[in-house]
Amino acid sequence: MERTKQGEFNWLDISAKDLEAQSAFYVALFGWVGYDVPLGDGQIYRMFYKDDHRVAGMSQLAPDLIAAGAPSAWNTYLATDDVDATVAKAVELGAAVAMPPMEVTGSGRMAAIQDPTGAFVFFWKPEAAEESIVYSQPGTLAWNDLNTREPDAARAFHSALVGWEFAQREEADGAAPYWGIRAGGQAEGGMMPMPDMVPAAVPSFWMPYFGSTDVAADVAKAVDLGADVLAPPTEVMGTVSFAVLTDPMGATFALMQQL
Repeated sequence: MERTKQGEFNWLDISAKDLEAQSAFYVALFGWVGYDVPLGDGQIYRMFYKDDHRVAGMSQLAPDLIAAGAPSAWNTYLATDDVDATVAKAVELGAAVAMPPMEVTGSGRMAAIQDPTGAFVFFWKPEAAEESIVYSQPGTLAWNDLNTREPDAARAFHSALVGWEFAQREEADGAAPYWGIRAGGQAEGGMMPMPDMVPAAVPSFWMPYFGSTDVAADVAKAVDLGADVLAPPTEVMGTVSFAVLTDPMGATFALMQQL
Protein backbone atom coordinates (compact mmCIF):
# COMPACT_ATOMS: atom_id res chain seq x y z
CA MET A 1 0.00 0.00 0.00
CA GLU A 2 1.43 3.36 -1.00
CA ARG A 3 1.06 6.07 1.64
CA THR A 4 2.47 9.09 -0.13
CA LYS A 5 -0.49 11.49 -0.03
CA GLN A 6 0.27 14.84 1.61
CA GLY A 7 -0.45 14.61 5.34
CA GLU A 8 -0.80 10.83 5.58
CA PHE A 9 1.05 9.00 8.36
CA ASN A 10 3.56 7.03 6.35
CA TRP A 11 6.15 5.76 8.82
CA LEU A 12 7.09 5.47 12.47
CA ASP A 13 10.19 4.41 14.31
CA ILE A 14 11.45 4.27 17.85
CA SER A 15 14.54 5.75 19.44
CA ALA A 16 15.58 2.86 21.66
CA LYS A 17 17.43 2.93 24.97
CA ASP A 18 18.11 -0.79 24.51
CA LEU A 19 17.69 -1.83 20.89
CA GLU A 20 17.92 -5.56 21.52
CA ALA A 21 15.58 -5.63 24.53
CA GLN A 22 12.98 -3.40 22.89
CA SER A 23 13.22 -5.34 19.62
CA ALA A 24 12.55 -8.56 21.51
CA PHE A 25 9.51 -6.99 23.20
CA TYR A 26 7.79 -5.84 20.00
CA VAL A 27 8.72 -8.98 18.08
CA ALA A 28 7.11 -11.10 20.80
CA LEU A 29 4.06 -8.82 21.12
CA PHE A 30 3.26 -8.23 17.45
CA GLY A 31 5.04 -11.04 15.60
CA TRP A 32 7.34 -8.65 13.78
CA VAL A 33 10.47 -9.81 11.94
CA GLY A 34 13.53 -7.56 12.10
CA TYR A 35 16.02 -6.80 9.34
CA ASP A 36 19.15 -4.74 10.00
CA VAL A 37 20.24 -1.99 7.61
CA PRO A 38 23.92 -1.01 8.11
CA LEU A 39 24.48 2.73 8.62
CA GLY A 40 28.27 2.70 8.92
CA ASP A 41 30.56 2.95 11.95
CA GLY A 42 28.93 -0.15 13.37
CA GLN A 43 25.49 1.48 13.56
CA ILE A 44 22.30 -0.10 12.23
CA TYR A 45 18.71 0.82 11.54
CA ARG A 46 16.42 -2.11 12.29
CA MET A 47 13.47 -2.44 9.92
CA PHE A 48 10.49 -4.49 11.07
CA TYR A 49 8.16 -6.45 8.81
CA LYS A 50 4.86 -8.19 9.40
CA ASP A 51 3.38 -10.49 6.79
CA ASP A 52 6.01 -9.21 4.32
CA HIS A 53 4.96 -5.58 4.82
CA ARG A 54 7.33 -2.99 6.23
CA VAL A 55 5.73 -1.60 9.39
CA ALA A 56 8.22 0.22 11.65
CA GLY A 57 11.85 0.97 12.40
CA MET A 58 14.17 1.22 15.39
CA SER A 59 17.50 2.86 16.09
CA GLN A 60 19.71 2.92 19.18
CA LEU A 61 19.86 6.16 21.15
CA ALA A 62 23.44 7.38 21.49
CA PRO A 63 25.01 6.89 24.94
CA ASP A 64 25.48 10.64 25.42
CA LEU A 65 21.77 11.25 24.77
CA ILE A 66 20.79 8.54 27.25
CA ALA A 67 23.16 10.05 29.82
CA ALA A 68 21.54 13.45 29.21
CA GLY A 69 18.13 11.97 30.01
CA ALA A 70 16.72 11.54 26.48
CA PRO A 71 13.69 9.22 26.64
CA SER A 72 12.95 6.26 24.45
CA ALA A 73 10.03 7.34 22.26
CA TRP A 74 8.12 6.57 19.10
CA ASN A 75 8.57 9.06 16.25
CA THR A 76 5.73 9.99 13.87
CA TYR A 77 6.33 10.61 10.15
CA LEU A 78 4.06 12.41 7.68
CA ALA A 79 4.07 12.10 3.90
CA THR A 80 4.82 15.28 2.00
CA ASP A 81 5.16 16.20 -1.66
CA ASP A 82 8.27 18.31 -0.96
CA VAL A 83 10.23 17.92 2.30
CA ASP A 84 12.21 21.14 1.93
CA ALA A 85 9.20 23.27 1.05
CA THR A 86 7.17 21.78 3.91
CA VAL A 87 9.92 22.52 6.45
CA ALA A 88 10.29 26.08 5.15
CA LYS A 89 6.55 26.60 5.43
CA ALA A 90 6.52 25.08 8.94
CA VAL A 91 9.13 27.61 10.05
CA GLU A 92 7.02 30.45 8.62
CA LEU A 93 4.11 29.12 10.68
CA GLY A 94 6.13 29.15 13.89
CA ALA A 95 7.81 25.73 14.04
CA ALA A 96 11.44 25.07 14.91
CA VAL A 97 13.67 22.82 12.79
CA ALA A 98 14.73 19.78 14.81
CA MET A 99 16.54 18.08 11.91
CA PRO A 100 17.09 19.88 8.60
CA PRO A 101 16.18 18.13 5.35
CA MET A 102 18.58 15.33 4.52
CA GLU A 103 18.89 12.64 1.91
CA VAL A 104 18.73 8.99 2.96
CA THR A 105 20.79 7.41 0.21
CA GLY A 106 18.73 5.10 -1.95
CA SER A 107 15.60 5.59 0.14
CA GLY A 108 14.24 9.13 0.20
CA ARG A 109 14.38 12.50 1.92
CA MET A 110 13.46 13.37 5.50
CA ALA A 111 13.41 16.15 8.09
CA ALA A 112 11.95 16.87 11.53
CA ILE A 113 10.36 19.87 13.18
CA GLN A 114 8.97 20.84 16.57
CA ASP A 115 5.56 22.40 16.04
CA PRO A 116 4.52 25.61 17.85
CA THR A 117 2.88 23.57 20.63
CA GLY A 118 6.05 21.54 21.27
CA ALA A 119 5.31 18.25 19.47
CA PHE A 120 7.99 16.72 17.26
CA VAL A 121 7.03 15.34 13.86
CA PHE A 122 9.08 14.01 10.94
CA PHE A 123 8.45 14.33 7.21
CA TRP A 124 9.31 11.55 4.80
CA LYS A 125 9.21 11.41 1.02
CA PRO A 126 10.35 8.03 -0.37
CA GLU A 127 12.56 8.03 -3.44
CA ALA A 128 10.10 5.73 -5.19
CA ALA A 129 6.60 4.49 -4.45
CA GLU A 130 6.74 1.67 -1.91
CA GLU A 131 4.50 -0.21 0.50
CA SER A 132 5.98 2.06 3.21
CA ILE A 133 3.49 1.12 5.90
CA VAL A 134 0.35 -0.97 6.12
CA TYR A 135 -2.20 1.07 8.03
CA SER A 136 -4.89 -0.09 10.44
CA GLN A 137 -4.02 -3.80 10.50
CA PRO A 138 -3.19 -5.99 13.52
CA GLY A 139 0.35 -5.24 14.67
CA THR A 140 0.70 -2.15 12.46
CA LEU A 141 0.08 1.55 12.94
CA ALA A 142 -3.70 1.97 13.14
CA TRP A 143 -4.16 5.52 14.44
CA ASN A 144 -2.14 8.45 15.77
CA ASP A 145 -3.22 11.02 18.36
CA LEU A 146 -1.68 14.40 19.09
CA ASN A 147 -1.78 15.21 22.79
CA THR A 148 -1.38 18.97 23.19
CA ARG A 149 -1.99 21.76 25.68
CA GLU A 150 -2.77 24.13 22.81
CA PRO A 151 -5.33 22.43 20.55
CA ASP A 152 -6.42 25.64 18.83
CA ALA A 153 -2.84 26.48 17.84
CA ALA A 154 -2.15 22.89 16.76
CA ARG A 155 -5.23 22.78 14.53
CA ALA A 156 -4.34 26.08 12.88
CA PHE A 157 -0.74 25.01 12.31
CA HIS A 158 -1.39 21.60 10.76
CA SER A 159 -4.33 22.80 8.68
CA ALA A 160 -2.11 25.45 7.11
CA LEU A 161 0.90 23.16 6.77
CA VAL A 162 -0.46 19.91 5.32
CA GLY A 163 -4.14 20.67 4.74
CA TRP A 164 -5.56 18.52 7.51
CA GLU A 165 -9.26 18.82 8.22
CA PHE A 166 -10.44 18.61 11.83
CA ALA A 167 -13.89 17.60 13.07
CA GLN A 168 -14.79 17.75 16.74
CA ARG A 169 -16.46 14.63 18.05
CA GLU A 170 -19.56 14.99 20.18
CA GLU A 171 -18.79 13.92 23.72
CA ALA A 172 -20.81 13.22 26.84
CA ASP A 173 -21.06 16.06 29.33
CA GLY A 174 -17.79 16.61 31.13
CA ALA A 175 -15.69 14.60 28.68
CA ALA A 176 -12.56 16.13 27.17
CA PRO A 177 -12.95 17.38 23.59
CA TYR A 178 -11.54 15.31 20.74
CA TRP A 179 -10.95 16.27 17.13
CA GLY A 180 -10.64 13.75 14.30
CA ILE A 181 -7.91 14.35 11.70
CA ARG A 182 -8.56 13.74 8.00
CA ALA A 183 -6.03 13.98 5.17
CA GLY A 184 -7.54 14.17 1.71
CA GLY A 185 -10.85 13.01 3.16
CA GLN A 186 -9.31 9.93 4.82
CA ALA A 187 -9.44 9.50 8.62
CA GLU A 188 -5.85 9.40 9.86
CA GLY A 189 -5.87 10.13 13.59
CA GLY A 190 -7.00 12.61 16.17
CA MET A 191 -6.10 15.36 18.61
CA MET A 192 -6.97 15.91 22.26
CA PRO A 193 -5.96 18.16 25.15
CA MET A 194 -3.03 16.82 27.16
CA PRO A 195 -4.30 14.44 29.88
CA ASP A 196 -4.03 15.76 33.43
CA MET A 197 -1.80 12.83 34.41
CA VAL A 198 1.01 14.06 32.13
CA PRO A 199 3.66 16.10 34.03
CA ALA A 200 3.80 19.80 33.11
CA ALA A 201 7.38 19.41 31.86
CA VAL A 202 6.31 16.99 29.10
CA PRO A 203 5.78 18.80 25.76
CA SER A 204 2.99 17.97 23.33
CA PHE A 205 3.50 14.54 21.80
CA TRP A 206 2.14 12.02 19.29
CA MET A 207 0.72 8.72 20.53
CA PRO A 208 0.84 5.83 18.02
CA TYR A 209 -1.87 3.18 18.21
CA PHE A 210 -1.18 -0.33 16.94
CA GLY A 211 -3.99 -2.48 15.60
CA SER A 212 -5.27 -5.35 17.73
CA THR A 213 -7.93 -8.03 17.39
CA ASP A 214 -8.20 -8.39 21.20
CA VAL A 215 -6.93 -5.45 23.24
CA ALA A 216 -7.42 -7.15 26.62
CA ALA A 217 -5.42 -10.21 25.54
CA ASP A 218 -2.66 -8.08 24.00
CA VAL A 219 -2.41 -5.96 27.16
CA ALA A 220 -2.03 -9.10 29.26
CA LYS A 221 0.65 -10.36 26.88
CA ALA A 222 2.47 -7.03 26.93
CA VAL A 223 2.48 -7.02 30.75
CA ASP A 224 3.92 -10.54 30.76
CA LEU A 225 6.68 -9.19 28.48
CA GLY A 226 7.51 -6.35 30.88
CA ALA A 227 5.18 -3.51 29.85
CA ASP A 228 3.36 -1.20 32.26
CA VAL A 229 -0.29 -0.19 31.78
CA LEU A 230 -1.05 3.55 31.82
CA ALA A 231 -4.69 3.20 30.75
CA PRO A 232 -6.49 -0.19 30.86
CA PRO A 233 -8.71 -1.39 28.01
CA THR A 234 -11.47 1.17 27.51
CA GLU A 235 -14.38 1.26 25.07
CA VAL A 236 -15.19 4.50 23.23
CA MET A 237 -18.77 4.99 22.06
CA GLY A 238 -19.09 1.28 21.27
CA THR A 239 -16.82 1.57 18.24
CA VAL A 240 -13.28 0.94 19.47
CA SER A 241 -11.42 -0.37 22.50
CA PHE A 242 -8.01 1.00 23.36
CA ALA A 243 -5.31 0.80 26.02
CA VAL A 244 -2.12 2.79 26.68
CA LEU A 245 1.13 1.18 27.79
CA THR A 246 4.84 1.76 28.16
CA ASP A 247 7.32 -0.80 26.89
CA PRO A 248 10.08 -2.13 29.22
CA MET A 249 12.28 0.89 28.43
CA GLY A 250 9.53 3.47 28.97
CA ALA A 251 8.40 4.22 25.40
CA THR A 252 4.66 4.96 25.33
CA PHE A 253 2.31 3.39 22.79
CA ALA A 254 -1.33 2.35 22.54
CA LEU A 255 -3.40 -0.54 21.23
CA MET A 256 -6.66 -0.17 19.32
CA GLN A 257 -9.36 -2.70 18.44
CA GLN A 258 -12.29 -2.01 16.15
CA LEU A 259 -15.48 -3.33 17.77
